Amino acid sequence: MSVSEPVLTPPTGGESVSTPGGSSAEIKVASDATGGEYSAVVYRVVSGEEPPMHTHTREDEMVYVIDGELTAFVGDASVEVGPGAYAALPQGVPHGIRVSGESATLLLTFSPGGLERFFVPAGEQSPDPASFGLRMHDPAPSA
Repeated sequence: MSVSEPVLTPPTGGESVSTPGGSSAEIKVASDATGGEYSAVVYRVVSGEEPPMHTHTREDEMVYVIDGELTAFVGDASVEVGPGAYAALPQGVPHGIRVSGESATLLLTFSPGGLERFFVPAGEQSPDPASFGLRMHDPAPSA
């Protein structure tokens, strides 16, 4: 099942959370609106609050850089990217980012959906990485 009804999320109109450090995530399309096929999140990440290298065991991740400059780490490779850059990352591939400036804003799409609730937990749900099929890798890459 795919989207059966239009999903129109205005700017800052989706369910969202912010961290004390200034990062934020907003659900643009929740997986329950797509029959679980995909979900989308706008993620504004502040330098110093980047996620560590990690691997998805359940979903593919597509990343579009809306603004900001960052280093993307995919497997053993790293590349400097900015606005307009796009990555399609299949499950099982380690990846991460390091923000080069103050912050970066990314559009993240996950297929199948569900990982949006890691970024924006529902109610008292814990954003424990393992419960979402994420494997975190240490140490985090250095730019």
